[in-house]
Amino acid sequence: MKKRAFEIVKKKNLCSYMNDTKWNELRNAMMNELPFPPFYVFKTLFEDECPDEIYICSDSFLCGDWGESFAFGGYYNGGFAFEWLKIRPRVLKHRGMLIEPEVLDESPELEEILRKYAIPFEKSGEVYCIYGYK
Repeated sequence: MKKRAFEIVKKKNLCSYMNDTKWNELRNAMMNELPFPPFYVFKTLFEDECPDEIYICSDSFLCGDWGESFAFGGYYNGGFAFEWLKIRPRVLKHRGMLIEPEVLDESPELEEILRKYAIPFEKSGEVYCIYGYK
């Protein structure tokens, strides 16, 4: 699978932005250093587009599973196949039937983590994009 990924990188003339260490630092920080694990979607090199990308555009009650679900192919592989990963560090907290949900926003904490581990990112609105390749 790695060989196929690197063939795609070469064919598309992409540049690597992240390595195994950076992906692992990000994954561990999302699980251990934030109040809640933020929702994310990712696109691999093997996909033409990300069908789940629409879900990252608005606040929701969804948190992210940075454990086994983060892994491509069912196990953490160091992220060699992630073209990009988008994180929305906001979640809605249910407060009752007649009360609007509370928006919990951990954007400052996420930015602090990204800077702490020197992980390059781009921000568009409330969404942070981390490129594996660009």
